[in-house]
Amino acid sequence: MKIENANHIHAALRAQGLTSRAWAVSKGFNPRTVQDCIKMFAPCKQRKPKRALSRKIIEEISKTIGCDLLREEHE
Repeated sequence: MKIENANHIHAALRAQGLTSRAWAVSKGFNPRTVQDCIKMFAPCKQRKPKRALSRKIIEEISKTIGCDLLREEHE
């Protein structure tokens, strides 16, 4: 599945039986922070996180869904 926007990230998590909230709690992150990171750093926004916590969240989501959200090139 090609991840292009925040909804695709949520769908990829749901395909694994997780909501973003359940994923956040299982990884020890605040669910609201995870929601904000997904919204702000979705590939369609073409922004990369600079802060350590945001970067960590996006890296962990990438591992979970099997798609590198930090390095992926987008047209």
